[in-house]
Amino acid sequence: MTHAPGDPADRGKAEEFLDNMAATLARGIVELPAFPQVVIKVQEVLKNPNYTARMFAQPISADPLLASRLLNMANSAAFNATGRVIIDLGIALTRLGAQKVYSVVLAHAMQDIRRTESLRKIAGPLDELWSESVTVAHFCDAVAKRTSLHIQDAFVVGLLHLMGRFYILARCAEQDPSKERIALSSDLVDKWHPTIGGAVLRNWQMSEAVCEAVAAQGDSSATHAGPPMLADVLVAGVRLARRLRNPHETASLSLGGVLARLNLSIEACGSLVAEAETEVRALNRALRP
Repeated sequence: MTHAPGDPADRGKAEEFLDNMAATLARGIVELPAFPQVVIKVQEVLKNPNYTARMFAQPISADPLLASRLLNMANSAAFNATGRVIIDLGIALTRLGAQKVYSVVLAHAMQDIRRTESLRKIAGPLDELWSESVTVAHFCDAVAKRTSLHIQDAFVVGLLHLMGRFYILARCAEQDPSKERIALSSDLVDKWHPTIGGAVLRNWQMSEAVCEAVAAQGDSSATHAGPPMLADVLVAGVRLARRLRNPHETASLSLGGVLARLNLSIEACGSLVAEAETEVRALNRALRP
């Protein structure tokens, strides 16, 4: 049986589809290929306050393609002002720094997942999600630095904030073609992707701060006591990325809410947007899946 667009019966089926997806994730079942173990191992190293580059090198060296990618990045013009070529992985990781290394590891992991046969049919939309995620990651990092916040994972939360959209898109692509397809409206995806994304990342053992920020990103008007949080940085990053995509859009830089909590003026936001284009392009090249 088919229904006209916007039919309540269609919306009910779509809500049920998403609700079942969230319930499955809550039981610890992620219906995507497993996150590569190198991510989990690098996360474990990061938990050690006395970690060293050599500790990162051990799990990374087990993946020759990832190790080669990091060596190439460390020897690129952006990170190699001296022109001296590095062939030692530990030295390369020291040059890049822990957060950049972790970001490349995550990008590499996402590439592995996207190579699966079932996801090739949605390669175009996944590329768009990745490009948007890199842009938001840049702005999250820039906001944390501009406001002198000692907040870890600013770049990482931007890179992973659309995991819910990624997961919903992948699950929709894998629907049984012999059955009636569930069509999801954009407003439903907007409503559900933060919760879905947070649940996926918890199952992949990402830090609780990242999981909470991703899950909370939909409620940009929420207020809280105390200093700014990672979720505030993420919402600001999303708004700045929106302004970069559309310079004539004014709502994203309106005063109040998150920008006020972060003590970001309109002038500071405008400066961040003006400086971003070249850096975002370079980031996309460096983290291209």
